[in-house]
Amino acid sequence: MPHDPRQPPADGPAAELDMPPERRSAAKAHAALLSETARRVAAELPLAADVDDFRRILIAEARS
Repeated sequence: MPHDPRQPPADGPAAELDMPPERRSAAKAHAALLSETARRVAAELPLAADVDDFRRILIAEARS
């Protein structure tokens, strides 16, 4: 779908995707929640942790 000229262009990640403003807001909120969870998990992991440890804990945290 082409961009509706009555709406201002979106900014940020995936700005080229055409979606309603409420869906874009929900997607941004979801991305912010995932980002905060990833930040918290990374801060709590020991330095010896590897990417598999991070992935396992991040998935568990995101589900809770």
